[in-house]
Amino acid sequence: MTAPRDPREPDVTIHTGGALWPTPGQLRAELPAEVRQEFEDEYGRALDHARDAGDLARLADVLIPWQRRLVHHRNGDYEAVLERARRIREGDLSAVVPAQSERCSRADWFSRVEQ
Repeated sequence: MTAPRDPREPDVTIHTGGALWPTPGQLRAELPAEVRQEFEDEYGRALDHARDAGDLARLADVLIPWQRRLVHHRNGDYEAVLERARRIREGDLSAVVPAQSERCSRADWFSRVEQ
């Protein structure tokens, strides 16, 4: 039998700060202008829900994809990620794993992100 869950224990962790987890302020400042309002609208609704329901899960669900998007945007590969996803959805599985010559090591990737 499982012990009841303590309601004070978080279901999710909202990461902010550093190169991989941009803060909402960094998202506002660095997202391209054409998507900034979309972020503001989603983020505002999530904040309202968190305040009204006392539940931060929706806030995490909103922030995480926007954080990932900004990290890819910073690295200049956001459009390439979108194109790869489009090709995979269309059944082109050659886009799943780039050729060895195109991949960089994990250490190289992190050093680019943290600059």
